[in-house]
Amino acid sequence: MNYYFLPGTGIYGGIKVAFQFADALCELGVKTVVATPGGEAPDWFVTQAPIVDRDAALANLSQTDVVLFSLPHDYETLRQTPASLVFHCQGTDPLIDPILADHSVTVLTCWQQAKDYAAEFGRQAIEVGISVSDCFFYDGTRKVPNQIAFMPRRGASIVDECAAAISGFEFVPIDGDHENVVARKLKKSTYYLATSVIEGFGLPALEAMAAGCVVTSVPVHGAKEYLIDQRSCQIADPAQMPSALHAVTDGSGEVIHTRLLAGARNVAANYRPSFHKRKLRDALNGRLQEALSWS
Repeated sequence: MNYYFLPGTGIYGGIKVAFQFADALCELGVKTVVATPGGEAPDWFVTQAPIVDRDAALANLSQTDVVLFSLPHDYETLRQTPASLVFHCQGTDPLIDPILADHSVTVLTCWQQAKDYAAEFGRQAIEVGISVSDCFFYDGTRKVPNQIAFMPRRGASIVDECAAAISGFEFVPIDGDHENVVARKLKKSTYYLATSVIEGFGLPALEAMAAGCVVTSVPVHGAKEYLIDQRSCQIADPAQMPSALHAVTDGSGEVIHTRLLAGARNVAANYRPSFHKRKLRDALNGRLQEALSWS
């Protein structure tokens, strides 16, 4: 059996990506269960993956099982089990260095930046990608011209500075809601502010692009595949965010607005779940098939 071990089900992009990966594997015929504390299911997005109690699963792992994980802190515990380990690398941090140095662990990557990082350790990672839930893709919902969505968890001071510098706009937080509610907010919003400095993941910004928002972002670290300055978004240092936002919200910035909106939608289209399953199907015809359990 394949077990995806998670530390919890809180509202974090890595949790959603893990469940989406397990869902996709199940749909492709690879039996996969998610192991969470107490067997708890997430309440902020929909998943079809079977869920089991983490402690019970840990106690019963055998040599025929495969354990997937993404939290570096789980490595020391999981490596003590008889199961084969597969690291689902969703970003980069020195904390993952011991995992990459352990060549008994198979490495899967979601981003080119992570794949390049793994290569520094002599690892030829298996690319498995990510997807954005279908509910986020723009469906013709009427946009509110002066509505700016943002994630308040990181970079709140940047949002405050933008709000102080630009009058007549409503800043709408998207934290703490079910993804269907977040999707509705983003599809109504005309703009999105990505304020997490040196973001290593940045799923909300990608969801905002799919929802048809014009994105203004601080510099990023691991999301450069889709946050492409002046093509799919505009990137500005934190101190320059108010002026950058003004450049696309001001009536004179219509040309920039139109270009960035078209670029964002084109880039986000590559992250539809159907495309993700196609990538995984191709991977399962190669090395990914050898890394997983089929019993």
